[in-house]
Amino acid sequence: MYWLAHSGIAVAGRTPPRVRHAVASTVTSASYLGWRSKRLATQENMAKVLGLPDNHIAVRRAALRSWSNYGRTAAQLICLPYLNIVDIDAHTEDLTEGMTWREGLASALGPGKGAIVTTGHFGSWDLAGAIAAQHVRLSAVADTFKDPRLDNLLQGHRRDNGVDIIPALSAPRRAVQELADGRVVAIVIDRPVSARHGVEVTFFGHTAYVPAGAATMAVKSGAAVVPGYFWHAPSGGYRIRVFPPMFPRSDVDRRQEVRRLTQYMVDCQEEIVRQTPTQWFMFRRFWPSSLVAAA
Repeated sequence: MYWLAHSGIAVAGRTPPRVRHAVASTVTSASYLGWRSKRLATQENMAKVLGLPDNHIAVRRAALRSWSNYGRTAAQLICLPYLNIVDIDAHTEDLTEGMTWREGLASALGPGKGAIVTTGHFGSWDLAGAIAAQHVRLSAVADTFKDPRLDNLLQGHRRDNGVDIIPALSAPRRAVQELADGRVVAIVIDRPVSARHGVEVTFFGHTAYVPAGAATMAVKSGAAVVPGYFWHAPSGGYRIRVFPPMFPRSDVDRRQEVRRLTQYMVDCQEEIVRQTPTQWFMFRRFWPSSLVAAA
């Protein structure tokens, strides 16, 4: 796998973007069509986002499109060493309301306790990290690969763009330390978990459970939570949006505060996904089928 990735990256990096995106999208689309369990899970998720039955034609089309779009995102991670991050940054449309995305991060960092940027499996989170790292000291919580050579290769692409990597297994302690040092810590929050291991939230009108990690770190460190997203624009460019920072309160019940912060993160993600559902790459069942929140 390591040598395949190593040689594939070199070839892909020298391939015109339109060609490599087309190839990657074809591969991921074929995976969707041939992988029944993932196809059904994607359709179930998209049905809740669109508010339509699972078997509706619009749901099936959107589900396939999300896998196609994921191919483009995967290709960008592989080709990260060959991308001009400064040029991408300069040509990205900022949709942050009332301020620039940089001003939003600066506001969160103001108290000197770091900031927790939360995002999801949406758009291109690797490009977002590379761009943010041009302006702030950034670490990202990420899963690691079993093969240390493969892990070093792919994580090295992120480090070369200024993004330090915090392995998910050792995230809590190290992330809090880096927040105390005034750094930005980025974490993907839309990981479906069981009721026993997660925080109950309402997402698109339905009950779901997501990890408490980001909110728990915020409460423990005093760092603000800043939801942020980066995605492909229909015209071919990129868009970015950072939501207003939410600071943890110290005078309330800790569990209630964790839930309040987590719901805020999820509400921001819902707003983004609602606008561009086919750039949400959730290929596992996100909502427990037996639990539906009152609208």
